[in-house]
Amino acid sequence: MKVAALLLALPAALHAGDFSFDNPTGPQFTSAQKQAQREAGTRVMPRVLAAFDSASEAVRIPAGDYRFGMEGWGSDGVRFPLQFTGLQRDDTHPFTIDASGATFWFDLPDDQAPTCHFGVGFKECRNIIFKGATIDRATRGHVEGSITRFDFASNRIELKLSPGITVPTTFNDKLDQRVIPFKADGSFCAPLYALQSGGTHLKYQQISAASADDHCWVTMHDSSLLETIRTNGLLRVGDGLSCVYTVTSALELVRSSKLTMDDIHVYAAKAWGAEHDGDGAHVWKNCYFGPRPGTSQWQGGEGFMFNATRHGTTLDNVTICHTTDDTANFHGYWSPVIAISNANRVTFGNNEETRRALPHGIAVGDAVIFLARESGAELGRAKLTAIDGDTVTLDQPAAAFAKAIAEWPDHECGGWLIENCDWHDNYQRLLIQSGPGTLRNCRFTRFGSAIELNSVMPYVEGGVPRDIRIENNVFTDLNPQSGAAAITVYAHAFQPGQAPLLHNITITGNTFSHPNNTVLALSNIDGGLISNNHFPATPNPIQLTRCTNVTLLEPKK
Repeated sequence: MKVAALLLALPAALHAGDFSFDNPTGPQFTSAQKQAQREAGTRVMPRVLAAFDSASEAVRIPAGDYRFGMEGWGSDGVRFPLQFTGLQRDDTHPFTIDASGATFWFDLPDDQAPTCHFGVGFKECRNIIFKGATIDRATRGHVEGSITRFDFASNRIELKLSPGITVPTTFNDKLDQRVIPFKADGSFCAPLYALQSGGTHLKYQQISAASADDHCWVTMHDSSLLETIRTNGLLRVGDGLSCVYTVTSALELVRSSKLTMDDIHVYAAKAWGAEHDGDGAHVWKNCYFGPRPGTSQWQGGEGFMFNATRHGTTLDNVTICHTTDDTANFHGYWSPVIAISNANRVTFGNNEETRRALPHGIAVGDAVIFLARESGAELGRAKLTAIDGDTVTLDQPAAAFAKAIAEWPDHECGGWLIENCDWHDNYQRLLIQSGPGTLRNCRFTRFGSAIELNSVMPYVEGGVPRDIRIENNVFTDLNPQSGAAAITVYAHAFQPGQAPLLHNITITGNTFSHPNNTVLALSNIDGGLISNNHFPATPNPIQLTRCTNVTLLEPKK
């Protein structure tokens, strides 16, 4: 597909010119309206279950506003305020929950990260279509506004608060307490992402109480941001800051299979989506994760986490913009070996993040790849013939795996597809740690970081990207730090000079507009193709390190 045709085919999105600090706030409701919305919310689940139990093909949630409270907790983990559990349909008879025109509001407190609150959840569901819903939270959960003054001596920035914003009385000084700088037209000021290095230079310390005319001061944790602004002028009076402090999981698919999220809109600030465990093979199409269009809100929605499903997801015509962290992650989880017994039995210790030794849903016949913990060198591959708690039996001797870390390729979202998507003005990267997967016919604009394929050992999240295709995309102003690349590929292990190999990486037919000489920085690849990419005004765009069997065709100027 030619570039012009690609741009015409991409989805409509909230573009920079649509933003204004003078736009109105989002919908406002009286106390009586909120109470009516809560009563309406209590009728959603009974309506859905009645239709499902009667073997209907679909249920319609009438257009309108529905309100829900906080999540709860039980022996099986979080209990979502709006939770669909055990809705199982066979592969040929889907059940549709049509919520077109319905907005689900969640009355969540402004608790500060790392505390996380939740919205809509699907648990142990199969072949369900969730269509047309809008998800938002009643409190904005962050502070943002236009810059009115810089006080370099006191290391602080004055904001005129956006409509509807309130300032908490105290802040907890945790890592997620950071600022996202953006221009007056709503575009992310991506070069300032360079200050994220070290995790503290975009961190704010305190925000003062709002004055009578809705002004406040944001005091930074250190002086790096103010010093950088004074030097390069990247932020000026009239530009903006979004000051993050809450985290919400707006929509999660848990231990489920073949769910379709169709025309879903998430406007809640710092509110991400997630898939984890189960068969997966979900589809997201025609969705939008970002600020509510037509309002003065800059931040909204968030990125995605695709964690340890058996089959990868499909994202088709999905807009993700104005995130405050990674735009999307695809990965599994490492498992450390702690004991070998009876020749072919291996016992694993818990992964620090999942607090489980083995992937959820692991089964006899699943593959396991053993790698040396320090070097990343592959030690061998096996199949599981039996599972007993945290101990598995292999189809071959296990003595060589005594000091290994295990990768589970059947539980890393393999087979994912991202196509026809528009992802723009995002703080951080698209991170790929699994495969196979394909990224095609998409547009990526103004990211603080890069499209990144990596394998990092023995970090809690992981996998080894393999059989990745990056085709016919348009990349503009990604990772604009000095000398940085738009696409980076690497592997890291604790033993210097050694790391896993990433096999069969194809990058073809893409167009790059990038401020630096290096556009593709690739290492630790065995097998691949780089061809027919367009690098306007970049004389030497490709850097290959420790790569073998990679076919490199002359780039077009």
